[in-house]
Amino acid sequence: MHGCDLAVFWRGPDLWSWTVTVAGEQVRSGSARTMVGAQDAAVRAAKAHTDDGGRIQLPLF
Repeated sequence: MHGCDLAVFWRGPDLWSWTVTVAGEQVRSGSARTMVGAQDAAVRAAKAHTDDGGRIQLPLF
């Protein structure tokens, strides 16, 4: 999972959002009812992204 950034943030009562980014590009995101649930989901998503080969499509300018 090197190079992945995982973020968990509070969105309101009983709602935590999470995102996984690689090289500044969001590759996965979601939400959970608890902070621990959001943390676990973000870690699982980062591992799944890595297991899929860790490829991302960077935007071209």
